[in-house]
Amino acid sequence: MTNNVFYSDVTYKPYFDMRKFENSIYNKEIIREKRINVRKKQKVLDNILTFFVAVLTIASMSLAFMLGYQYIKISGVDTEIKRLENAIETNRKKAEETSDSLDQVVKYDELKMKAFLDLNMILPTDKNIIYFDKSDQGFVRQYENIR
Repeated sequence: MTNNVFYSDVTYKPYFDMRKFENSIYNKEIIREKRINVRKKQKVLDNILTFFVAVLTIASMSLAFMLGYQYIKISGVDTEIKRLENAIETNRKKAEETSDSLDQVVKYDELKMKAFLDLNMILPTDKNIIYFDKSDQGFVRQYENIR
């Protein structure tokens, strides 16, 4: 059987196969069932794809939330560290100022000379040092009278 169509003396080649066309007309139910099956498969695939997209979206949002939380936590720690460093620096400056002002008020050389000359202070030697055992009450009794 040829696919050519004869019209008077001229032979034409049709744009489509007549047998397939005739089969499609007579087999509408089969074609309809095939289309329904294809649509069902597509719907199942669409549902699976939708599920995976939803899971990926939830996972990426969770990851973004965790990263954001960690960033906020770290930036909070950084600001706390900076605040504490500033406090340390201020306290160090205050301590230096206090030490400088004490050095100006108290003359250590004059104090040492007064202790040696006026109060008869001596530098301790090994024979002047008395060692005590640790007492159970947490205090030490006087060893001898102070002059």
